[in-house]
Amino acid sequence: MSIIRTDAQADALEILKLIIQTADFYRAMGEQLSAENIQHSLFAIADERETFIESFQHVIKELGDLPSTPDADREWIEEIGGKLTQLFADNPKRAIENKCLEKDELLVNLVNTTTLGEHSADIKQQFDALNQHLISSKVRLAGD
Repeated sequence: MSIIRTDAQADALEILKLIIQTADFYRAMGEQLSAENIQHSLFAIADERETFIESFQHVIKELGDLPSTPDADREWIEEIGGKLTQLFADNPKRAIENKCLEKDELLVNLVNTTTLGEHSADIKQQFDALNQHLISSKVRLAGD
């Protein structure tokens, strides 16, 4: 393992972190909405998102790097921001869903701009599955 990461390693690591961050954020916001007895699909989306963690950890290892986790303090601050958004919103459910979709945009943009899928058919297949999940998540949140 080199001290300097390649673009592919950096992209893979950032994608893994964003998968974990967004899954954690969906779960935290789902707990927030559940506390107010608001029906939502955030837990289901978080569960689905978490299924990608192991496969992207494997991609990072294939590329010669070691997986890492997101900054827990940053995640905590983002969750507080989500709670504040909900607190001051006229429609708390819509505000939380929009916040989740904003977080997903970072992941969507990286998945759509990285060249990681060119490394192998297996990695391409994983990206396609993640992209489909992101599209499905957006549709479900827009329809709630």
